[in-house]
Amino acid sequence: MARWFRFARAAEAPPIVPMSGWSAPLTTLASAAMSFLAVLTLIAGLAADRLAEDWRQDLAGLATVRVSAEPEVLETRVMRALEVVRTAPGIAAARVLSEAEHLALIAPWIGGVEALEALPAPRLIDLTLEGDGPDAARLQSRLDRDAPGAVYDDHAAWRGPLARAAAAVGRLAWAATVLVMLAACAMVALAAQATLTAHLDIVRVIRLIGGEDRYIAGAFVRRLALRGLAGGMAGAGLALLALAALPGSGAGGVLGGLLPGTFGWIAIPIAVPLLTAAIAWATARASVRIALGRML
Repeated sequence: MARWFRFARAAEAPPIVPMSGWSAPLTTLASAAMSFLAVLTLIAGLAADRLAEDWRQDLAGLATVRVSAEPEVLETRVMRALEVVRTAPGIAAARVLSEAEHLALIAPWIGGVEALEALPAPRLIDLTLEGDGPDAARLQSRLDRDAPGAVYDDHAAWRGPLARAAAAVGRLAWAATVLVMLAACAMVALAAQATLTAHLDIVRVIRLIGGEDRYIAGAFVRRLALRGLAGGMAGAGLALLALAALPGSGAGGVLGGLLPGTFGWIAIPIAVPLLTAAIAWATARASVRIALGRML
């Protein structure tokens, strides 16, 4: 972190504002904290959007038929249901899940395969839909007639809520990113006011010798913007290191598919510090000009 302070100090010009006061390190630290949070909320929003899209793609065009019956007639009912769905319009393919596939789907929810032995588990027919899919009511009517106990399920009852929940999480993450940036604006505005007030005598002297407000504002704004850039670079770097250290963040890990790809790892640490510096510059410029105007 000290390295970024040195960078901000060396790059500032013109040097009419002494490097003193609490606002100098606080501005950089605040920018680093805001940048850190902005990266995390930004990536959370991107991950939620990607998760919602993955769910939509994975579930689009898929449906199942669940067949429940007494053991002695179960296989007959399954074959009849398979005949019905294979001849129904809007269904491209249908296959009965094997016993192993069926157990693999259910076992995680009930504590293991052993618990299934005492349960009259139904059989499942996996469907691949085409176009808008079948007419659900008509298909269910045929199943009720030819294969009693068979139920068509296009997963709409829980597919929609899952996608909406992921989208809502994404919106919350984007809203949090905006709030973080607004907080950064407030912090920079306070720092600009504090810095200008702390060096009020210098400002008055520069005015007496003919210095224009534009020159004075430029000195303060440049300094605060560079501090924002330095803090933004530090905060973004720390955020990416924290994300990279998370368990399962590798290419084959649980989080690997949700975290940004190669382009994201390069673009985010560039975009966020630049955005932080731009926010610091715009906020400081407005704050300093307003404060100088009040001093007339």
